Amino acid sequence: MVFYHFYHHISYIKISIFMKIFSKQTLSVLFTIIFCVCAAFAQAETLSNKDIILLTKSGLEKTLIVQKIKDSNTAFDISVNGLVELKNSGVDDEVIKAVMERSTKTAEKIVVETSVSANDSESRTEIYAESKPTANFANPKEVLLSSKTVAINKSSLNPSRQALEKELLKRKDWQKLNLNIVRYKEGADLRIEIGRVPLSWITHRYVFRVYDNKSGTVLAAGETTSWGSLAKNLAREITQKLDAVSN
Repeated sequence: MVFYHFYHHISYIKISIFMKIFSKQTLSVLFTIIFCVCAAFAQAETLSNKDIILLTKSGLEKTLIVQKIKDSNTAFDISVNGLVELKNSGVDDEVIKAVMERSTKTAEKIVVETSVSANDSESRTEIYAESKPTANFANPKEVLLSSKTVAINKSSLNPSRQALEKELLKRKDWQKLNLNIVRYKEGADLRIEIGRVPLSWITHRYVFRVYDNKSGTVLAAGETTSWGSLAKNLAREITQKLDAVSN
C-alpha cells in the first residue's frame, strides 16, 4: 500500500514536470510562429492612397509619412482623381510629391546570373519588369534639361488646348525652357496632365502635373483656379514650377 502511494506520487511529479516543460516549449513555439507571421505581414504591407489619408488624419508628422513611403511597398493611384482625393483629404504637398516620386520607381529589377564558359566567370543580365522600359530614373532637373518636346493631355473640358498653348508660348520664362509643344503625346518627351477638382463649383480648382513620358518621373505638380483666365493661370503655374526645377 505504501509502495503504491509512493509510486503514484512519483508518477504525479513526473507528469507535472512533463506538463511544465511541454507548456514552456509549446508557448515558445507559438510565440515564434506568431512573431514570424507578424513579421511576414509587416514586410508584405503595401501602402495605398487610403493609408496615406489615414496616416495624415491620425496627426502623424509629414516627415514620418514620407519616410514610411520610402521604406514600404506601394500601390498608389497618382491619376488626377487620385491626387485630388489626397489633396481634399488634407494630405501635405510634400507627402503628395513623395507619393508621386515613389510611384515612378515601381520597376522590379531581376538579376539573372549566367556562367560564361570562356573564362568560367559570371555575367549579369538585368531585366526590368515594368510596362515601359527605361535606362534609369534621372532626377527631375536632368529630365527637364534633356527634354525637347511636350504634349498636353487634359481630362477636363476647360481650358481648350489651343488657349493653353497660346498662353504658354507667349511667356518669356516658357521660351527659356526650350520646349516645343507637339500635338501627338505618344512621341513627346514630356506630358502635361490637367484635370478639374470634383465638386469645386465655387472655387473652380484645377490640378496639373508634368512628367517624363518614358520613365513616368514627375517633374512638377500643382493647382490653380479658373478665376480670371484658366489658361493664363495654368500657363503661369506650370511655367513657374518647371522654372524652379531647372534652377
